[in-house]
Amino acid sequence: MRLVRDWLLPVVLAGAQLAYWPGARLGGGGPVDPELVAGLVATVGCAVALGWRRRAPVVAMGVVLLAQALGRLAVDPDALLVIIVADAIALYSVAVRRPLRIAGPAAAVAYAQMAVLGLVVYGFGVTFLAEVLLGLAVYPVTLGLGRSRRRWHAARAAAAERLAAAEVDRQRAASTERHRLARELHDVSAHHLTAIVVTAGAALRLADRRPELVAEAVAFSARTGRETLTALHRLVAVIRSAEQQDRRPLEVRLAELADGFRRLGQPVRVEPDPIPEGQPELPPAVAEAVYGIAREALTNALRHAPGSAVRLRIARHPTSVEIVVDDEGGVPGKAAELGSGRGVPGMRDRAAGVGGTFTAGPEPTGWRVRATLPLAIPTEPAGGPRWRRPSWQQVVDGLIVLGALAIAVSPSLPVDGLDGAGSGSAGLLVGLVMAAHTVPLLWRRHRPWAVLAGVLVTAALWPLAVVLVPLPGESAEVLVAGAIAEFVAVYAVAGHARPAPNTLLAVPITALSLAAALTASAAVDGSVAGQRVQPDTAMTPELGLLFTLIFVLPGWLAMAGLLTIPLGAVWLLGTVLRRRRAGVLAREADAVARTTAEAVEAARRERARIAAGLRAAVLHRAGQVVTAADEGRLDVLLEQARSTLTAMRGLLDTLRADAGAERRAPQPTVGAITLLCAAQRTAGRLVEASVPVAPGPLPADVDVSAYRVVELALAAGDPGPIAIDLRYGDGGLRIVMAGVPSATDPVIVAGLRARVGALGGEVTVDVPAGRLDVWLPTPAPVPPDRVGPVGESVGPGRVLIGDEEVATSSSG
Repeated sequence: MRLVRDWLLPVVLAGAQLAYWPGARLGGGGPVDPELVAGLVATVGCAVALGWRRRAPVVAMGVVLLAQALGRLAVDPDALLVIIVADAIALYSVAVRRPLRIAGPAAAVAYAQMAVLGLVVYGFGVTFLAEVLLGLAVYPVTLGLGRSRRRWHAARAAAAERLAAAEVDRQRAASTERHRLARELHDVSAHHLTAIVVTAGAALRLADRRPELVAEAVAFSARTGRETLTALHRLVAVIRSAEQQDRRPLEVRLAELADGFRRLGQPVRVEPDPIPEGQPELPPAVAEAVYGIAREALTNALRHAPGSAVRLRIARHPTSVEIVVDDEGGVPGKAAELGSGRGVPGMRDRAAGVGGTFTAGPEPTGWRVRATLPLAIPTEPAGGPRWRRPSWQQVVDGLIVLGALAIAVSPSLPVDGLDGAGSGSAGLLVGLVMAAHTVPLLWRRHRPWAVLAGVLVTAALWPLAVVLVPLPGESAEVLVAGAIAEFVAVYAVAGHARPAPNTLLAVPITALSLAAALTASAAVDGSVAGQRVQPDTAMTPELGLLFTLIFVLPGWLAMAGLLTIPLGAVWLLGTVLRRRRAGVLAREADAVARTTAEAVEAARRERARIAAGLRAAVLHRAGQVVTAADEGRLDVLLEQARSTLTAMRGLLDTLRADAGAERRAPQPTVGAITLLCAAQRTAGRLVEASVPVAPGPLPADVDVSAYRVVELALAAGDPGPIAIDLRYGDGGLRIVMAGVPSATDPVIVAGLRARVGALGGEVTVDVPAGRLDVWLPTPAPVPPDRVGPVGESVGPGRVLIGDEEVATSSSG
């Protein structure tokens, strides 16, 4: 297909040229005619060069110009009338496929060559000037049309990129929504639940010395627990949106945030810079990012450096806002158990989401978090509006108007020399009239009906011009070249006017108006095609009316009928191209809209899936926190808060975005182990699992850890067969995995022991047999075997918080 597109036009062009000239001379005998050889070489050279116009347009145009130069210098100028358009075709290809810095000089070179060859062939005279004017019309219009086509191709490429971006968004919609919800869940768990655990733990530790703290901790936990439930229910209902964000001033929200941390014993000093005079508030997205980063940084300070002084500074700059959080608590060598490792990535994501930068790291005085976020507030340049470079669409319109004007003026040149009587005034008058006739075409894309009306109205000046200044030759033949403006205007109406069905009216209206202008001009001048249309003797008014009815009116109607055919063809071309363009744009828009809708649906499904997991794993435990707070049982409250936090962390672990593909990992529970093994079998691994129903509710940490142990062992990559057997008894859950030799690697075993050991469990390894035996304690009720900032278990029902032993509740 590409071969046909490349060579069909050159072959047809060369065939038409050869049929026109030299024609029958190709088969004649006799000596070789040098003129014939030169004509054949020029024709074949142009055709071959045009065949490569899409692959190497600049080279093709160079060859065409050389071949045309040979033909025009060696052959009669009238012999190569067909192949002479090859340079315009080559220039069009250059304009379509090369930037302006190449296409512009190429057009100048082609025009210069035409002018030089015309001067050599014709000498300085009327014919030379007519050719120069014709070139002034052809080359700029060709360049403009080529640039317009290039813009169309660029727009289609941009549309393809938009569709590709929408497709990428569709593929990533679920993971993006999962990542967003994970960040929101982390905010809830890190801020609300951590605050409850820290407050309740401190109150329990100091209960003997300061019993009033117990009541304060219970009240704080009840209030914060309800806030947590509200936030979780909001996420479950999927109603969080931009409209529900806090719209209070950022300074007020930061002050309230700092007060909350001060009540937790964290001294926080806020230093927001005042907003410069005359500048608006921060954009909502930027303000939300600043608040989120501040909240996360203060939460990390509370978690890793409790009691240390923290300074929160907000600095407003002309084009950005900077947030800096310094704490003096030093850098912990090991993250506390309550940390999930998502704080710093979450802050970095918030900064990147608004185009900002983020850093976090140790400083000589402690730990520093710094983020710089652009404001992206457009500002007017100083000194008022600047001159804007015209768009390529405006340049193309100007070139078309220039070409139409050159074509309209060229027939007015005197045929008997430049010094003929009245030639100067005639040329000036025709130039003014035709300028007024063609200038409205500049607005043909945006006001096509108004442009058509302007063109038709200015055509009424033609009879007046004939009366004022005698034109060289017959006036109708001189002025008919100006009708190109009517054809361009009709094309513009067909291609751009609304409503589209009414554009057909432009054809009869233009035909009648144009025919009237031409007929009136001929009647005033008294001749059409060299034939007198008025009698030599003076006529009475009655005879003048009769003459008009007999000669002028039929001529007007006949001319209007003739003009209807080419005007209708132009209208049809504009309509077809308009529908084609509209169809392409509609298909592109539909494709993007359809892909976007699929992305929205994928995000909705992901939200529903996460909401279901949130209801199953977290909401019930969070409600128990509020219940324990209402009952005033601080030890149970602490236990349930830690259980809820563990469940939340387990849920967050399943929401980590997989960069390569969409994941549908089950929620981390013992019951989900069968789903995990089924997914492995789908991937081609031989994995079998025996998972009995638990005899009762499992502690959240055991429920999650059992799933993670199996997941970590399977991640070692053993092909199988793998057998996984779960058993309940002896106050614990035993997990036996056979056929996993790779999982007995010391690094993997160390990770398993770290997780299991935190719960008081054990890991037994049989390396030769490739077997793992894991035991997790499941006491009833569910005591937190590991609690406190670091956590040490000192016996059943008792834990060490700080430097004091605290008894846990004996009822669930």
